[in-house]
This record gives sequence, C-alpha cells and structure tokens, in this order.
Amino acid sequence: MTGTPPPIGLGYLSHAVKKARGDQTLIIEGLKSGLSEAAILERTAAFNPDVIGITIKSFEASQATSLVSLLKDTWRNISVILGGPHVTTVGPSLLDTVRADYLVLGEGEDTLVELLDSMEGKRDINSVKGVAWRNGDKIVFNGSRPYIEDLDRLEVDWEAIGPENYFGRIHREGFSVIPSSHRRVPIFTSRGCPYGCTYCHNIFGKKYRTFDTGRIIDQMIDLRDQYNVREFEIHDDNFNLNINRAKGFMKEVIEKKLGCALSFPNGLRADLMDEELLDLMVMAGTYYIFYAIESASPRIQKLVNKNLDLDRAKEIVNLTASRRIVTGTYNILGFPTETEEEMAMTVNYVTSLKHHFASFFYLTPFPGTEIAEADPHISVKVREIGFDMYTGLKINLSSVPDEVLMKMRRTAYRKFYFSPVRAARILRDVPKNPFLPLSALAVLRLSFQDYVHH
Repeated sequence: MTGTPPPIGLGYLSHAVKKARGDQTLIIEGLKSGLSEAAILERTAAFNPDVIGITIKSFEASQATSLVSLLKDTWRNISVILGGPHVTTVGPSLLDTVRADYLVLGEGEDTLVELLDSMEGKRDINSVKGVAWRNGDKIVFNGSRPYIEDLDRLEVDWEAIGPENYFGRIHREGFSVIPSSHRRVPIFTSRGCPYGCTYCHNIFGKKYRTFDTGRIIDQMIDLRDQYNVREFEIHDDNFNLNINRAKGFMKEVIEKKLGCALSFPNGLRADLMDEELLDLMVMAGTYYIFYAIESASPRIQKLVNKNLDLDRAKEIVNLTASRRIVTGTYNILGFPTETEEEMAMTVNYVTSLKHHFASFFYLTPFPGTEIAEADPHISVKVREIGFDMYTGLKINLSSVPDEVLMKMRRTAYRKFYFSPVRAARILRDVPKNPFLPLSALAVLRLSFQDYVHH
C-alpha cells in the first residue's frame, strides 16, 4: 500500500512553464490511477503534446525506463525529458540506460523553462545549467544550476493536479500511514537541509531556504476553502531547523484559524524541538509527528554525520507522545561496519520510548549519496540495485551476515509492537480509519518475514 500523494513537484513545474511561457500542461499520474502503459499513451495522444516530461523516484525507475522506450517508439519526433529524485541522484550517466532526450537535474522550475526555450531556438542549450543531453555518442552536462534563492516566486498549479482526485478513503493518497482525514494534500514551507548525513539525498541542496510563512498559510486557507482540504502534510526536509520560524508558523496558523489537521510524516529533528513548540503545534492542529532517529549507537551517529543528541531525542519523543500526538520514529539497521551489538542498541533504545510507531528500515543507499559514493565497489553495487521495494534487504554493508540482519529487524518489530501498553496507546490516540488495521497487518507480517508491500 504505497502512498501516492498529489504530485506537488509537477505542480510547481506546471506553474513555472505557464507563467514564463504561457504553455498548456497536462499532468498524468499513472501510479495513483493504476494506469496501464496503453492508457497513458491514449491520454497522451488526446493531449497531442509537443514535449513529454516524466518525473521519477528510484522505486519507479524500471517502469519509467519501459515507459520512455514505449513513448519514443510511438512518437519519435517528440522529445522526452526526465527529472525527479532518481535523475538527480544517478546523474547524467542515466542517459546510458534510458532513451530520454534530456535530463533535468536538481530543482527543475527554472531549468525546464530555459530548456523549452532552447528547444524552440530561443537560447543556446549550452547556456542551460542543470540539463544533460546527448551530442552524438557523447553525454553533455553543463554543470549544476544554483539552487533557487527566492522561493516565493514559485507556486503550485493545483488546478492542473486536481487535488480532489486524491481524496481516497481506501487507497493511501499520502505519506502519513494513519491520516486524520482523507482530504489531505502535501505542502512545503522550506527547501534544503544543512546537515551532512551520509545516507541522505541532496535534491534540494544543503542551504536552508524558506517560503514566506504568511503566503504559505494563505495558500493553505485557499486550498481549505476551494477544495475542502482538511489535513496538510508538511514535507519539508527540516521544518524545525529554525525553531523560532517554526513557532511563528504555528502561531500564525492559530491566529488565522486554519482549522485543519497538520502532520509531519517526513520527520523532524528531535534534538531541535522544545516544549513551547510542541504546545503550539498541538494548538495549531498537529496530530502526527515522526522523528528521524536512525541509530542509537554513538559510533554510528558520528560515522554517518547524523550526530543526534540521543538523550534529548528520547526526552522529546516521550514529551510528544505524552501530548497524545501520534508519534513515530524512523530507524535504520545495516549501516557500514555496524555490529549486531550496535543494532541491538538501536532496538533497545527505540523500544524504551513511549511513542506509538517505529519503522525499522534496512540501509539502502541511493546513487549519488555520500555513503554510496565513498567506495567505488559500493557505488557499483548500488547502481545495480533494483529499487522496486523499500522494505526488503537489497544490500548489506554491515559487519553481520544477511540472516542476522534480517533476524534483528524481525526481532525489532516484535519487541516494539508486541506490547499491550503500546497497543493501548495506539488504540487511544490514533485516528480510527481503514488504514489502521491495514498497518497492523503489515507490522504483523514484518515481525515474521522480510518484505511486505505497504
């Protein structure tokens, strides 16, 4: 049951090309709709495009590669542009295996506009930063584009997205596992994260940049009034990096009487929180917060540049749960050189916390991350991974055998969830909807097997 939230990234791109060039756009969300390749071709043909763009996550890479080939076979004279997280992490070499005409790497709003201008002869493609293309047998890349400083000139084309198409009661149309409302949409209030965690992506860069708080909240109010949105998932990489800004955001939500639920499924940094912010978040409607713990081993924390204050994180997780906010943690097993004892430290730490949910992932390095590129042999292995699932073991960089690593994760799920006290806490605080029994079933399966599609 993979979450398929409204494609806000495509919404930003759609608005950018409409504003700068006056283009018409059509967004086709094949994953959410379960469209076959034939159905995608049919909708594409009906729109009669001049250019086709596809955004790719790593878990969708194989399907996207197949779709690109089909599009090129069907319309040889229509250029296909690829962008998104997978393109940015793999880099220009992706053109060695995918038949696309162009790649857009990094933030795409300005790059796409300039690329389309160059395709019409309005500018030299060699002047367009952030684009890779083929020149005969050679792959050309002009270098990365600087990240956008003035985020307030960007907007989401919600009309093109059609948020009402994502208000499903049965299918999970968002990242939050247990939503407060099926009428939910994602938003960003900032981009970028200055921390240097070696396993993390670098899609939005290391410089923290923010949207104007008042403008974002006004847009949230518009979405509430126009589409009857009842929940907002905040997808920032590091919403609480600037704690005073985070507090100001919550105060303005309260003052403007937004009246919608707020959730933070992308993870907050626990050791940057305080009780004042937690109380403001409760008053503003926050019901769901996940924290990224990753490892409880001090050595691993230093090794991967996370450097989380584990004592403070424990205090904050417990304080969050005590306010009856649905609280979860993200945790990773299988870091390079990690021992069985260090994994046990993480399991014991997490199970000692008084929160509701815990996810235990195997480390699966993505191409382009520091942890993947530090060793050429690991880099080769990472590029051979088929990113078709995120719960199964794809690569093992730890110091323990595969069977020990897999047993450790199964043990972690059983130790965490097979607790009457935790079960009572979940039943007391978690919103009651069809996703709760589905999540419970997924947890039960992960307690005894290596992989589930959830």
